[in-house]
Amino acid sequence: MIITKEDICLRLKRFVVCCCLIILTFTQSTVVASGYIIPDNFKELSLIELNNVDYKIETDLTDSNVLVMAIHGGKIEKGTTKLAYALSSHNNYNYYSFLGLKSKGNSVLHIPSEKFDEPTALEMVSKSETTISIHGCSGSKEFTYMGGLDTDLANRIKKSLIKYGFTVLDTPKNLAGISPDNIVNKNMDGRGVQLEISKGLRTRFLSSNNDSLENYVFAISEAVKNSQ
Repeated sequence: MIITKEDICLRLKRFVVCCCLIILTFTQSTVVASGYIIPDNFKELSLIELNNVDYKIETDLTDSNVLVMAIHGGKIEKGTTKLAYALSSHNNYNYYSFLGLKSKGNSVLHIPSEKFDEPTALEMVSKSETTISIHGCSGSKEFTYMGGLDTDLANRIKKSLIKYGFTVLDTPKNLAGISPDNIVNKNMDGRGVQLEISKGLRTRFLSSNNDSLENYVFAISEAVKNSQ
């Protein structure tokens, strides 16, 4: 049997088509099996998840012009809500937290800061002059990354944290929080401060020994007070 060049090309095309069909079938099966599409914003999330079951929103309005936020709070980035609440309570700042409540899989509630459009959060930010957004990042060691467009306040907080014995590292570009679309930068001044706190440090904040948490709150409070 003589195999021509045309036969080889035809067989090769059939092989490529079969491979594509197998990949497509597997992908579709995976989507169907998971039954979940990660939402891109709050509107999409609210159609999938249940308020006060999968997530909840906590707020505290005061007469302060400072807002402390934890938009990935609760079980999404553990420890961020605790710090945000402690900082706001200590200074009578306005407070907002979006908390994940799921028993597992809270990462699906993580709406990117540039697309976080929950109405209450947007309203509170728009009325604040100074905004501090608390986030969590990976890392077993205890450190903080400083970000946001309010570089003046960020530098003051950095110096104050170091003075209180905390480690502040150079911030990776992807965690810099410098996009104008980032919710922390949507306040009256058009710039806010974003703190990315390592898992190691957040774990300490969640421990029974709250000295580190209190000192962290003191450090930020001192920096904000001196900037006003």
